[in-house]
Amino acid sequence: MSGVPASGAAMGGPAPLPMVGLRADAAVESADGLLTIAQPFGTVGLRGLPPSVAALLRELPGTLAGRDDLAERLLAAGGGSHDAALLYLALSRLHPVLVHAVEPLLRVVPIVRDARFEPPALAPEDTVRLSRFAFVRRAERGLVLESPLSRHRVTLSEEAMPLLAALGRPVLVKEAPEAIGHLVAAGMAVVGDAEERDPALRGWDFHDLLFHARSRSGRHDQPFGATFRFLDVTPPEPAVRRPPEGAVVELHAPCLAEAAAADPPFTTVLESRRSVRQYAGPPTLRQLGELLYRAARVRRVIPPQPGMPYEASSRPYPGGGAVYELELYLTVARCEGLDSGVYHYDPLGHRLVRLPARPEDARAMLDTASLATGGTADPQVLITFTSRFGRMSWKYSGVAYAATLKTAGVLYQTLYLVATAMGLSPCGLGSGDSDLAARTFGLDWATESSVGDFLIGGPPAGSDS
Repeated sequence: MSGVPASGAAMGGPAPLPMVGLRADAAVESADGLLTIAQPFGTVGLRGLPPSVAALLRELPGTLAGRDDLAERLLAAGGGSHDAALLYLALSRLHPVLVHAVEPLLRVVPIVRDARFEPPALAPEDTVRLSRFAFVRRAERGLVLESPLSRHRVTLSEEAMPLLAALGRPVLVKEAPEAIGHLVAAGMAVVGDAEERDPALRGWDFHDLLFHARSRSGRHDQPFGATFRFLDVTPPEPAVRRPPEGAVVELHAPCLAEAAAADPPFTTVLESRRSVRQYAGPPTLRQLGELLYRAARVRRVIPPQPGMPYEASSRPYPGGGAVYELELYLTVARCEGLDSGVYHYDPLGHRLVRLPARPEDARAMLDTASLATGGTADPQVLITFTSRFGRMSWKYSGVAYAATLKTAGVLYQTLYLVATAMGLSPCGLGSGDSDLAARTFGLDWATESSVGDFLIGGPPAGSDS
């Protein structure tokens, strides 16, 4: 096998050097014999270190040095062999903040509290390749290699890219032992076919595992939660989107007391809930209005207030932070009292606004919905949920899209229960075509895109209604 170009020795230059340092954002302080090293996800404390070792550690944030070089600097400053031993012991306890590098190729940076960098015992003839979950992306200051399986991030230089390209296939460890060892220790590369044989990983798709890791804390050090990152950059989107232009269809607003009296008991509704794909007949416009009123209307708009610097709203289904970023679009094939076509639901005015969608796009929306049921349903009314992504991401970092999907899920259940109580036929769909939906509804895909699809039919086939 030919030499890997990323090896400095193979290119006629100096061999890559293993080095260590501390995260650039680490803060090292000493007080009462205790050395503390603070970083974004916690603090490491070391007691009993001589002043010479503590002084050396204070120099390490954002810098790199060889372990032997550190010991030599310590000895040159008047320290003894005992001090050098204490230095090595201190470094062994700094896993959450200790950077390991192979200069000039890559730096392995810990990103969580329980990060552990443990160099593997690799034989020169072992073969290694990149994990199928590893990916390269652009960060603020260059390229980084990341993986949802790793508790580290690897910053990359241009010299490292030939090695990464080579690791798309198995590479012998002896081709670049230091760099390959660091990548394996960081969880970015694997020996042999260990990953393919792991039953816990076999079922994960790349994007699913990445989404799972990044939408919860514990495996990254990125901004997370209600950070209000655009608070001083741009105003938040309004709680209720301005309805599009078009012909308006006013909807029936039921008396909730009468609806409550007519509904079956809650437990009966919950236990009888089913996904229904065969219908005795179409729903009526009056039923559609009642369903949307009970499940998705705006009950009130809430002005900005301390701790919530944006306009919010109250609706029948729960929504994270009362943001309510979801919009509802209806593609109607058959509904008594309502022309077939495509509509936007105005949740504040409780009305439908007809959209100028092409008939072929509306038909494609219904055909796609039917395919999502395995062809068992002939859709009568398709309700598509879209998300105004910017409204959610204005407040939340890291969890914005996950929160949108959770909101879509609770709206599914709300529609299921209300439709069941009303004697209609509900069916939540597990897939949809977001490009088609954007074209049909006249939306920009990156600004507002579909995240859920739900079928509503008339009474279930075989019912007495």
